[in-house]
Amino acid sequence: MRKLGWWITGESGIMTLIDELKPIRAECIFGVHRLLPLLDAFSKEIEGVKTAQDSEHIHRMRVASRRLRAALPLFVSCIPEKKYQHWMQGIQTITRALGDARDTDVQIAFLIKIIKKREAGPQRNDTTDSTLTGYKGDVETILLLQLQKKRSKLQTAVVSALEKLENSGIIDEMRTFFINQLKGAKRTRKKSPHFGIPPVAANRISRRLNALLSYEDWVHNPDAITEHHATRIVAKKLRYTMEVYSPLYRLGLKKYLFRVKMIQEILGALHDCDVWIDTVMIMLLKERSTFYIKNSSRNAQVSRVSGYKHFLSEREKERKRLYRRFVRYWDSLVRAGIWDDLRKALVCGRKRKFRFLIVPREDSIRFSVTTLANQFPEGIMHSRSVNALALMIFDDLSQLHRMGEHERFLLECACSLHDIGWKYGHKGHSKRSADMIVSDENLLLDVNDRGIIGLVSLAHRGNVRIESNGLFSLASSKERDTVMKLASLIRIADGLDYLHKGSVKSVHCTIGPDEIVIEISAIQDASAEMERARLKSDLFSRVFNRVLVIR
Repeated sequence: MRKLGWWITGESGIMTLIDELKPIRAECIFGVHRLLPLLDAFSKEIEGVKTAQDSEHIHRMRVASRRLRAALPLFVSCIPEKKYQHWMQGIQTITRALGDARDTDVQIAFLIKIIKKREAGPQRNDTTDSTLTGYKGDVETILLLQLQKKRSKLQTAVVSALEKLENSGIIDEMRTFFINQLKGAKRTRKKSPHFGIPPVAANRISRRLNALLSYEDWVHNPDAITEHHATRIVAKKLRYTMEVYSPLYRLGLKKYLFRVKMIQEILGALHDCDVWIDTVMIMLLKERSTFYIKNSSRNAQVSRVSGYKHFLSEREKERKRLYRRFVRYWDSLVRAGIWDDLRKALVCGRKRKFRFLIVPREDSIRFSVTTLANQFPEGIMHSRSVNALALMIFDDLSQLHRMGEHERFLLECACSLHDIGWKYGHKGHSKRSADMIVSDENLLLDVNDRGIIGLVSLAHRGNVRIESNGLFSLASSKERDTVMKLASLIRIADGLDYLHKGSVKSVHCTIGPDEIVIEISAIQDASAEMERARLKSDLFSRVFNRVLVIR
């Protein structure tokens, strides 16, 4: 499913321009404009990280690498598959090396800050217990020396990883590819429309938001350490995804980025406390295990054990404080309805450039649907059969579903497009069909209608799992109801043309209090099609609360 825009590799292996009149997809150009600054921010820190004179270099490079790693998969269809895999592997390797070093830098900075603060503060009263005097400083010094030793070893690994990355040529290869994409876009006489970018952006951000909210049940559990850390990770991914697509929206989603960043920072500090607690707990247990062995250093051991216990106590108190802060902040966002506001902004808060200024006419929409359907000509006959059967069922059940002409038109569009994913093979074709519908640049449908058609196409086969989909989360309650009803109809119609032979020519539906009877008219034996439709009637029965009978 990879597309290389206007590039191909000839027999000689040289990349050549084959058609300057063919525009590069707007999604790819948008992606390049977002990826190039991230690549520059990443590469400009290399020398500073190597010298290790300022820990901020490794911090900035780590953040840039994470943003780059989060952004690349969003534009995977614009990059040759082998290049993409090679680039991601290189970036993931260096991100891991930078992460270990940066985490250690944060711990070192924390200890240095405490030591400096203590040294600058007032001296303890002479009446203080001499056994405990200075124990806190001893522990901090021990921890600091251990971490500095660890950081020195990690620096060697970081430099090695950087040199390996530079020798691989990945950075130069990425920059050359991105720049060539921009040059190619300038050569084309026609610009690609932006219709496909907003639905994709809204879907991806909404999906990340769903992932964040899936941890909501753990927010009020103070012992859910693993889940709190996972919440921080998904918050970070949501933030990075919003940053990539922020140019599409008025005010750049700044209000929501600030909120998500605050969640990430509080949970980051919470995680730092958890790391300290685990680290010091292990050291304390180790010290206690040797307590009765090193008799000659008993007093020093008493001091260290007391110091570890005090340090541990302080970190546990700080964790409780941060946890209370996290809960208060999360609850305040829920009360303010911030997540619902974000979903509304993804649909209605786009800049003028990324909106339909004039509502397209139905005939224009139908033409764009036909154009997209023609990408898989082998499936057109089946789509027409499904379309005819689905509309017959729709019309016969109008008194039951109470949907109007617009919903009927959306069903027609979904039937025409539900199998276009077959273009790239049968396995997973329903998901590919939905992705193609949502991302197509020339389809004259806005976010909401694309979402409905995409979700209906996604649900036309297999197990129905669309409630957690990002587009479903963006839909209004009425639109969600429409999705479920239309999906139930297309599943029955698709089942009735299971063998793609067009055996079933017409249907007639009768509505009863407990069941709905569909009588078919076929030109040949359609027992296989009828059985398939029965198997796919699960959603129909759930939506309309009636048993489906096919005869």
